[in-house]
This record gives sequence, C-alpha cells and structure tokens, in this order.
Amino acid sequence: MIMVADGSVDDDCCDAYPRRFATTAVGLDPTNGRFGEVTVDTCRACGASWLDYHVEYEGFTASGRWYRGRITAEQAATLTPAEAVPLLEALPWWISGGSYLGGVSRGSGRLAVDP
Repeated sequence: MIMVADGSVDDDCCDAYPRRFATTAVGLDPTNGRFGEVTVDTCRACGASWLDYHVEYEGFTASGRWYRGRITAEQAATLTPAEAVPLLEALPWWISGGSYLGGVSRGSGRLAVDP
C-alpha cells in the first residue's frame, strides 16, 4: 500500500505495475445469452480490487470488448457473475477497451455489452 502524506491511499501502483495482480475467476454471466467472463484482480501492492468483464460474439468481427472498474473488497467477496454489469454501471467511472470499442477509454454509466 502506498500512503500519501495526508494519509490517503494512492492506488497509482495499479497502473504502474499491472503485473502485480492476483486474479480470481468469478464465472460467466449468462444474462441475455452473452456469457461474459467475470474476474476480480487484486493488486498485490496496495490491495485494490478491480472488477473485469470481458465479452465477445464469435459470429461478429471485431465484437470483443472489456470493462474494468475499482470495487471494494466487500463487493469483490460477494460478487456473482450476473451482478457484474449492474455493479460496473453504478460505479463513478470505469475503463473500457477492445476491438468493438476501437481503443481504450474512460467512461461511466451504461455498458455496451449486448450485441
């Protein structure tokens, strides 16, 4: 954990050292037949939990997309695959990318996960 002078936690280590994560598979989200892959990454340096959601549709070229957002350890501990999209949509912000979205960006609100 990296502590800032005011006592808050600086989680920039998650960006600076992306390979310092322990990944836990949560499962597949069957909602609307999308079967999105849900995992939680926990930063080994600061303990931050990140919810990852990946989905693609084999019948469509360039349909891959992923979303990643910071969640609490409590949310990570009780998360089910079907709760992943609503939780990400409720976060103040998330990061997204993939061939469908045309690059990496930061956003908030509704996710483009259905075909």
